[in-house]
Amino acid sequence: MLNIVLYGRIYMGNRKKIAVFSSNIYEPMVRTMLNGVIKAAEETGDKVICFTSFSDSYSSKIYGKFHLYDEGDVVAIELPDLNDFDGIIKVDQSMNGHAHSCLMKRLSSTDLPVINVGSKEEGLINILNDEDASFSDVVEHVITVHGCREIYHLAGIKDKYFTIERVEAYKKMLIKHGIEFDPEKVYYGTLWRDCGKAALDYFIEQSNKRGHKFPEAIICANDYSAMGIIAACRDRNINVPGDIIVTGYDGVEEAYQGFPSITTSEQPFYQSGYESVYALHRIWDGEKIEGNIRSRGKLMCKQSCGCEPLTTNAVEDIRKLFQGRLDGASYLAQSMINLSLGVSGADTLEDCFREISENAAVDTGFEDMLLCMPHDWNKKRTIDEHFHETDEEMTVVAGFINRESVGKQTFRKKDILPKDLMDSPKPYFIFPIHHLQYYMGYMIVSPEDKTYNKLTMLAWIVNLGCMLDNWRVRQELSSAVRHMENLYNRDMLTNLYNRRGFELFFDEICSDAIASKKPVAVLIIDMDDLKRINDEYGHAEGDYCLCAIAEAMNFAAKNGEICVRSGGDEFTMIAGGYSEDMVSGFADKMREHLDVISKRDKKPYNIGFSMGYCIKVPTSDMGSTAEISEKYLKSADEKMYEEKKKHKTRRSR
Repeated sequence: MLNIVLYGRIYMGNRKKIAVFSSNIYEPMVRTMLNGVIKAAEETGDKVICFTSFSDSYSSKIYGKFHLYDEGDVVAIELPDLNDFDGIIKVDQSMNGHAHSCLMKRLSSTDLPVINVGSKEEGLINILNDEDASFSDVVEHVITVHGCREIYHLAGIKDKYFTIERVEAYKKMLIKHGIEFDPEKVYYGTLWRDCGKAALDYFIEQSNKRGHKFPEAIICANDYSAMGIIAACRDRNINVPGDIIVTGYDGVEEAYQGFPSITTSEQPFYQSGYESVYALHRIWDGEKIEGNIRSRGKLMCKQSCGCEPLTTNAVEDIRKLFQGRLDGASYLAQSMINLSLGVSGADTLEDCFREISENAAVDTGFEDMLLCMPHDWNKKRTIDEHFHETDEEMTVVAGFINRESVGKQTFRKKDILPKDLMDSPKPYFIFPIHHLQYYMGYMIVSPEDKTYNKLTMLAWIVNLGCMLDNWRVRQELSSAVRHMENLYNRDMLTNLYNRRGFELFFDEICSDAIASKKPVAVLIIDMDDLKRINDEYGHAEGDYCLCAIAEAMNFAAKNGEICVRSGGDEFTMIAGGYSEDMVSGFADKMREHLDVISKRDKKPYNIGFSMGYCIKVPTSDMGSTAEISEKYLKSADEKMYEEKKKHKTRRSR
């Protein structure tokens, strides 16, 4: 057995299976943490399956109507049977309240070791940024290197644990260097660019009260808040860092791409994800981990504090980066358009799935993609907290592996992945596919490690669910139309066509016959003795006889004949290209089948009929098809009555 020695610890070659729960994998900080998880699992030989939710706390807060989408998105949380895994990693930066509640309920019911990354969760082992040390580094840099004393703090959302820790670090550094902490110098923002203007107005007002034109420095809780402050300064012709030093926090990519680039502390996102796998191994090895694991961020001194001159810029690099992102978003948008048009124009379900497979292979960043669906994906299913306890067959209906198309295959939902993917060392991501709250299945994806706009990628996935639901609705509408047409054109008792059905088909058959100069046959079949059977045996037996006639007509119809119940005890048959021999054969088959039915059902009466027919080649000078049909019916009806008289005469002897 292969032994792996890393960081002084020995890991045996038996592979562990790790369930990772994450939201918004295309968000840069989350993606960086997941990259750390994947790298560590690659080193230890563990199998990682990441169950991904695309709902987030920000959209749900602004758009309350998204709650139905959020309900459907929890399939990523409810899908796996945790008993099939060895450990769990929760990667959380912006999971919405509903998804978070469902996940925590599941985690509370398992005995598996759980490591939480990206947030602080009571009762779990958390791998956290050392907020005290990391944020203190930023504040202390502004004080000791740049000599600032009039320092303000744009804090985060008030009730967040990291907001409290960063305010405390700010306060501690001020006191350490003999600067009085004043709570009036703290403004609580939104952690986004939109709070910049209001925060700057507040800080300038407070600074003016203290006899200063501007604050010397504004320490922001994160990089996006810092971007908002810098934009507000630019709008007011305030120079950064000449008039005000501005710092951020987190080390997101955008912090280095603006002008000025932002002094920040890079949070150890990658290291946190990486350490989460090794924390699980420590637990599996028998170690008891007490408390939380903290990593210190790295101070990055850039232009917004003055450490880098404003003459230093990487405009061309930034331009190329943003052009690449813009191109990626454009290609993905084109893929969405192609997907919508392709699926909308698909004639069959197989065509629909082929369009999905072809579009998913272009400009989405999927190295592997399998669309997996249950047989009743189109039944508007909702899932509940017991979903993971049930098993069902899943079918791979579309997809590719290493860009090569794959055929249909089945596996059990409980297994999550087909066997060859489970045996593969690759990590796989599970993307839920649903329309609002209705579950359809999921995608198994191996995404490229590229930067994709998270909203554009989410739009692609939401669009896929909408397209599948549109297909479902189209099929239901088609079925409803067919049903309505059936009700309109069918006799309810016998399920033969009714008089409207006769008119519809006669028009078609007659027009073809005029063009091809072939004969049209019209037969009128009238049941014998229906009144006597109704009187002696009841109307239920009369209905039985009518249905028996209909059954016999369908039995005899082997050459495209159209069978009609005209009304009461009268039936009609129409056919193109018919001969008198074919008429005789049709009548003989009907009588034979009626004898079989009577004997089979042991009826005390015989079921008979009288028949007349008209066969001739229609011509256009005979009038409209309606006029032609009346001529055929009149001729056939006269012959039918002649035969009925013979039957009555025969019975009276």
